[in-house]
Amino acid sequence: MTMTHHGVQTEKPTPHRLEWTTGLISTLLVAGLFGWVGYEALTAASVPPDLTVHALSTEHLPSGWRVTFEVKNHAPSTAASVEIRGEILESGQPVEESEVTFDYVPGHSKSTGSLSFIRDPNGKSLRLRAVGMAEP
Repeated sequence: MTMTHHGVQTEKPTPHRLEWTTGLISTLLVAGLFGWVGYEALTAASVPPDLTVHALSTEHLPSGWRVTFEVKNHAPSTAASVEIRGEILESGQPVEESEVTFDYVPGHSKSTGSLSFIRDPNGKSLRLRAVGMAEP
């Protein structure tokens, strides 16, 4: 610790207790962080992304219909370029289709998005699913 006495700065021969405490706490935090990252790297299972998609709401717009949905990744690994497809079905046959691509969906997380349709999906079957993804 630097001290000023009569306009002259001098260095105290031993560090102040606060400096030792700060250094000790910082060392423990960094060591703990390295330990946690190392543990995760060694024990994390290589599990592919597990995506589920379900509709949250349907809204009428002047240009058509918007279906808001949520995609959940139940696995610890991240999925990139996630393509979600929505289909309106009548008598089991698709009559309209819409797609959106997410840049990524992190592991153990959820993201929301929306699909646009010209036809009203209310009263019809709506199928939402993840049709493709890449490993980041």
